[in-house]
Amino acid sequence: MKEDTPKKRRKTPLSNPSADPRACTHDTRITVCGQVPMFANLTVDQLHQVVAHCQAHGYEAAQSIFTEGSEATHIYIVATGAVKTTRVAADGRESLIDLHAPGDFFGALPALGRTTYAKTAWTLTPTCVLSLDAREYDYLMAEIPEIAMATLRGVAQRLTDSQRTIHMLAGAPLEQRLAALLIVLANKVGRPWNDRTLLDVPLSREDLAAMVGVATESVSRLLSQWHRNGWIEAGRRWVAIIDMAALDRLENNDL
Repeated sequence: MKEDTPKKRRKTPLSNPSADPRACTHDTRITVCGQVPMFANLTVDQLHQVVAHCQAHGYEAAQSIFTEGSEATHIYIVATGAVKTTRVAADGRESLIDLHAPGDFFGALPALGRTTYAKTAWTLTPTCVLSLDAREYDYLMAEIPEIAMATLRGVAQRLTDSQRTIHMLAGAPLEQRLAALLIVLANKVGRPWNDRTLLDVPLSREDLAAMVGVATESVSRLLSQWHRNGWIEAGRRWVAIIDMAALDRLENNDL
């Protein structure tokens, strides 16, 4: 009798970045710092000055960088890899608040209006981050006044983004919220793959459900439906968008 042939495990299409700080070259550091709102309008010479004060740190996947409620001592800039920030809800469940890709910053400092971290930061992949502590950031604001002005604008933008997120979670139906989330993630971490837009970070159904504020089963059912519709392709901890226009119509309530 012929034995059953084991099913071949499908290889994930996701990238596998390095956590080694040596892989985070000087050019990479200049590029990602130039994408941070507080440094975006600086000259190349000023960016070199910022990078000179940054420390590079490597983390493997699923490592904690800081924890909610601890003293706010650093801001971090993602150079390679991806980081998620989470918060413990009133019922004790952990909610995924945001996802950070290369060029994004996270963390907190007194200069940014926080004395403690409001979230916990976890690496989703092997990750290299750059850090600035309070003393270094204060020094840069004194040396480069443009950073101080941009810091005020950055804090204001964060408040606006938080209000927009609260409004979306409070009123929109799940289909609209999940479509909007996938489009945001596509703009942030998407890359071309087989005529699709692959969300190039490992995100579980639980992660997506936490970001739109519903049960995991509800997100799984909706993703399965969208897969049957031919709008997305999905596997274990990955999603690729096939029909961006369909999701865009859903986000704008046009379906």
